[in-house]
Order: sequence, then C-alpha cells, then structure tokens
Amino acid sequence: MPWFVWVLILVAAIVVTAVVTTLIVNEYQKRSAASTIGNAQDKAREIVDEALKTAEAKKRESLLEIKEESIRAKNDLDKEIKERRAEA
Repeated sequence: MPWFVWVLILVAAIVVTAVVTTLIVNEYQKRSAASTIGNAQDKAREIVDEALKTAEAKKRESLLEIKEESIRAKNDLDKEIKERRAEA
C-alpha cells in the first residue's frame, strides 16, 4: 500500500477520534452541569423551607407576646377599675 493511503487512514482515524472524544466530553459536561444545578436547586429548597419554618416560629412567638401583653393590659385595667371603685 502506498504511503499516502496510510497517511489518509491515520488522518481519518485522528478525526474520528477527535469527534468521538468531543461528543463524550460534551455529554459528560452536560450531565455534570445538570447534577450541579440539581444540587443547587435542592439546597435552595432547603434554605427556603428553613426560612419558612423560622418565619412561622417568629410569627407564633410574636402572636404569643401580643396575647400576653393584651392580658397584662387587661389585668392592669381591671386592677385600676377596682381601685377606683374602692375609692368611690
């Protein structure tokens, strides 16, 4: 076989190898990126869920404080009313 045929076969093999390698690398990068995005989305969901739980707890705490303050104010008012009636 003449030498130029061997060169053509070698060049064709290099081109085919380069194309196949490029396809494999691209597929790997797509999967890797998809996995990273999936992990980031999971982490974002966890952060949002935790924030919602914290907000809900703070809301309950605030409502409880408001109720306690309301009870204190009512008791103070009742005490003042009793004192005024006793004075009268």
